[in-house]
Amino acid sequence: MRADSEKTKRIYIDSITKFIKGAVVGLIIILPGMSGGTMILLLGLYEDLMRDMAKFKLTRWVTFALGLAFGLILSGWIFAWVFTQYAFVILGVLLGCVLASVRTVLEENRKPSVGRIIALVIGIAIGFVLSLKTGSVVDSTSEPGIPILMIGAALSSALMVLPGVPGGSVLYMMGIFDDIMNALANLDWKILIFYGIGAVLGMIGLSNLLNRMYMRHKPILSWLFAGLIIGSARMLIPSEPGSWILFVALVAVGFATTWGYERYSKAKLGKKADAEAGESIPEETET
Repeated sequence: MRADSEKTKRIYIDSITKFIKGAVVGLIIILPGMSGGTMILLLGLYEDLMRDMAKFKLTRWVTFALGLAFGLILSGWIFAWVFTQYAFVILGVLLGCVLASVRTVLEENRKPSVGRIIALVIGIAIGFVLSLKTGSVVDSTSEPGIPILMIGAALSSALMVLPGVPGGSVLYMMGIFDDIMNALANLDWKILIFYGIGAVLGMIGLSNLLNRMYMRHKPILSWLFAGLIIGSARMLIPSEPGSWILFVALVAVGFATTWGYERYSKAKLGKKADAEAGESIPEETET
């Protein structure tokens, strides 16, 4: 009986812990410039999550998913309220976050080459064309189509689990970032249901494929993705910013925030790796 009680207690504590970790990931994972995969890795869940998704063993992640949904809704509510009141401020900060994420994406592949420069230029061109089609985030009024919604959800959710890759940036590249945040805040089920279906399909069906593809061609794809981010950043620049000096200052705040977050994450992961390496070294036996 006591053993059963201890087991039940451990399961309960594990469920609560996963819910809280899911909520933390949900709060930041959808924001452009923030890498949800890095946070999942930092929380010690990445390897188990990727392994279980590959084997479709998802029951143990139900509480994590509930926490993630709670965090996403809370993040959407906060964003929608702040964006309504201070759109100018949010655009400046988000632009800074997005530009800082370029450094993160190129973290291990900063040395340029002909192929990487070509990939960067292609990415910038595609991102700029996307920004012309969708326009500024603040000027977006039309509801996104279901195909665009599901494709954006699938790609962003699949990329969100890759460490160092800001999957949320896909949403603003496709011009649906503000639509998703408002839908989360207002619980617009028409949008959320299709977004959820696309996200689940992307995470289960594409995450492992994209992970293998990304790791195999990481240098070229990193520069391509950096180009996409730079090219589509135009959507975060308001047509009438009011004060350019203030806007640049806000961009700097967003840039510093993302830069600091990534440096902190990298430092924590480095300490964790060192600790694990230390534990794996067998103690010398006395002779």
